[in-house]
Amino acid sequence: MQEPAMTPGLHEQFLLPDGRRYAISLPPGYAPSESWPLVMALHWGGPVAPFTGKWLLAGLIEPALRALDAVLVAPDRTQEDWANLQSETETLELMRFVQDRYSIDPQKTLLCGYSLGGIGTWYMAARNQTLFTAALPISAAPFASSTEIEWRIPLYVIHSRQDEIFPFATVEAVVRDLQEKGCAIELLVVDGITHFATEGFVRPLQTAVDWIQNQWA
Repeated sequence: MQEPAMTPGLHEQFLLPDGRRYAISLPPGYAPSESWPLVMALHWGGPVAPFTGKWLLAGLIEPALRALDAVLVAPDRTQEDWANLQSETETLELMRFVQDRYSIDPQKTLLCGYSLGGIGTWYMAARNQTLFTAALPISAAPFASSTEIEWRIPLYVIHSRQDEIFPFATVEAVVRDLQEKGCAIELLVVDGITHFATEGFVRPLQTAVDWIQNQWA
């Protein structure tokens, strides 16, 4: 039986009993005697190589959000996408497992995702607004119905004008509509980075740290 990783750094793990893969990064100085923030991160689309979530953490999430001193968790997708009941169930099951095994502050939780994972972030955040303190989709299209949802969870959206997969204008229109309705949503506009240049979003994501900490305050 695999024991949960308890040392700082990035680890490959399996969620028993079915052995679903996930990556977890524990911050420097992690100790069970203290409470720590939690970031759940959903990876991009395409074929899922073993521990795809690990590459999302290593290439984008950890470098960008290091200052949060958070426990970072990224599951491997088992379904075609993240925006479905099975993916949601598996993600929340993993989240509960991490909360049970690690010292997580329930008032400091973030759901984020990149590309297909960002779409999953829109989906899961809308359906679980009391489980997460904030949500942060990156390079992802919201659903047409997103403007009809009564959002209570604060949202921080990062999107590039040069995104060739999900047009910037579509994302901007949804954000503006929600802002006009009084939703707590912000849009960080990125220039000069295309959709698949994932690591180019490290610096833009770093700018969200203050916003995240304000939601957790």
